[in-house]
Amino acid sequence: MQLGAFSGAIYTFCNWFYRLAFVNVLWILFTILGLGIFGIFPATIAMLATLRKYINQQEVSVFSTFWYYFKNEFIQANKLGAVITLIGIVLYINIQFIQTTDAALSQFIYVSSIIMSGFYFLVICYLLASYVEFDLTIKTHIKNSVLIAIYNPLASLFIIFGFAAVYYAITFISGLGFFFSISLLGLVVLSSANLAYRKVEKKQAALQA
Repeated sequence: MQLGAFSGAIYTFCNWFYRLAFVNVLWILFTILGLGIFGIFPATIAMLATLRKYINQQEVSVFSTFWYYFKNEFIQANKLGAVITLIGIVLYINIQFIQTTDAALSQFIYVSSIIMSGFYFLVICYLLASYVEFDLTIKTHIKNSVLIAIYNPLASLFIIFGFAAVYYAITFISGLGFFFSISLLGLVVLSSANLAYRKVEKKQAALQA
C-alpha cells in the first residue's frame, strides 16, 4: 500500500516535471513565432490555459492544447496585452519623470509610484488568471482583478513570495530557467488566483446563507 502510494507520488511528480518543462519550451518557441511582441501574450495565455487544465486534473495533450489556445486567442490576447503594455508605459514614464524633479514632494510621489507599480503587477497576474478562468469582457476582467488585488492580501503575498522563490531558484540552479522559469511563474499565478477565488466564493456563500 505504501509502495503503491510512493510510486503514485513519483509518477505524479514526473508528469508535472515533464509538463512544466514542455510548456515552458513551447512558451519560448511560440513567443518567437509571434515575433516576440505579438507572441508573448498569446503564448502566455496558452501557457496558463494549458496549466489550468492540469490543475483541474484534466488529461489533455500539452502541444495540442497550447496550440489551440495560442491560435484562437491570438488577437484577443494581443488586445489585452496592448492595454497592459500601455498602462505599464505610462507608469514607467511617470517614474522616470519624477526622478528628474527636485521638488520636496517628488520623493513621496516616487515611492507612491513604485507602490502603484507593484499593485499594477499584482493586477496583471490576476487579470491573466481571470482571462483563462472566466468568459468575461476585458473591462470586467480588469475590474475583478483590481478588486481581488485589494481584498486578497494573502493570495497576493503568495504571488510575491512565489515569484521570489522562482527567481532565486533559476539564479542558483544553472539551466533551470530555460525549462521551468515561465511555467513555474504561471503555476504560482494560477494557484494564488485559485486561492483568491475560493475566498470570494466562501464570502458569497456566507452572504447567501
